[in-house]
Amino acid sequence: MSAMARKLLCADAEQQVALTSRGLDPTLLEAPWLTVCSRARAAREAIAASPAMEEAIVLSSEEVEGINLAAALKVDAPACRVYLAACEETGSVRSRLAAAHLDGVLSLDEVVRRLSAEAVPDTVVIAADGASGRGREEERAGGFLLTVVSGSGGAGKSTVAAMLAHGAARRGLRCALVDADLQFGDLGEIGAADAHVSLDALAEDSALLPEVSAGEVALIEAPGRPELAEVLAESLDRAVQEALGRFDFVVVDTGGSWNEQQVRLLERSAAVVFLIDQRASSVRACRRALDLCLRCGVATSSFVLVLNRCGRHAPFTSIDVSSALQGAPVIELADGGREVEELLGAASAPALFASGNDLCASVDRLLGELLPRGTALCQGVAQEGVIARWGLKGARAREKKHMRRASRRRSRAQCDEIRVPLGEGR
Repeated sequence: MSAMARKLLCADAEQQVALTSRGLDPTLLEAPWLTVCSRARAAREAIAASPAMEEAIVLSSEEVEGINLAAALKVDAPACRVYLAACEETGSVRSRLAAAHLDGVLSLDEVVRRLSAEAVPDTVVIAADGASGRGREEERAGGFLLTVVSGSGGAGKSTVAAMLAHGAARRGLRCALVDADLQFGDLGEIGAADAHVSLDALAEDSALLPEVSAGEVALIEAPGRPELAEVLAESLDRAVQEALGRFDFVVVDTGGSWNEQQVRLLERSAAVVFLIDQRASSVRACRRALDLCLRCGVATSSFVLVLNRCGRHAPFTSIDVSSALQGAPVIELADGGREVEELLGAASAPALFASGNDLCASVDRLLGELLPRGTALCQGVAQEGVIARWGLKGARAREKKHMRRASRRRSRAQCDEIRVPLGEGR
């Protein structure tokens, strides 16, 4: 919970989706003035830990009825305004509201208006500070952090991360590439950067962080010994922070396992590229990882779901995977073929990007969508999540009809096996 939080929203994943569908900007759910909880215990702990909490809005929780949670919050913090939302105001409800000393009932639309209005003062402060060239603009100064993750190994994270970094460098940005797979990271082996330093060396002397010019990429390599991974976990956080202060664009390539370090990266990232490959197990792993994010309270509005290695003969298309993920928009990256492995095996990542390979071209288009959003976020402008800009209708229009039909026939059985609700199994 942010120390600045002054409002509490209690809502499960379904109700959060309902709010965004009624016009709430998804980025507001990550605002520093708002704490969002899906579980009753977390909500009570949050309000107890923040005496400055001004208002709590209860839509639902995963364990108890909303009105019971609202009553408990009012007991925990009598000075805080507590509202019950998304509830029909019957005579019984009114009597229970009075007995619990709650402050009223709100509709979903009223919740959206209240939260949206709360963001206006922050925008005014940013504008006022900008007049003197200091304040909020200075606080937000720094690079754009993009993290590349997947639910399982082998999805192509290292390749995509390297191509994203080189694509940003081609746009004239000073770029840093961070290998966060501290045990088996191999970005240093594929020639991914113009200058590099290992994380263990950087942990001993931060002055070793390479200086690069615009259009170049610096690499923070994983340590050479896997046994150092646990020891260097905290050093990774510091290295990322240092890189954000020195570079325009920072790409973090993560490992296959999910841990506290990875969650911290997701929380601070301006955008997250979630890679899925052409295996049904990769789609299932994606579902489990997204479910984990919901349970941990990690906002997914910055996530971009990306299906890798797409082509005419690939088992899945973005439509297939989107269907398995309850209609979530999915972007396709083209299969780069043998050229990708050949050039990376020869430690020629820059040559691969310069080749105009199908994979690199599709990564460059993805980057074109991500960078404008990063600019807006750094300026403090509330903006629609990247993931929301990729509708299924547009994806269908880009898909060739014969590819869709062939893919559906091949993969319908596999997708049926993994089409289960996100919340199932909690």
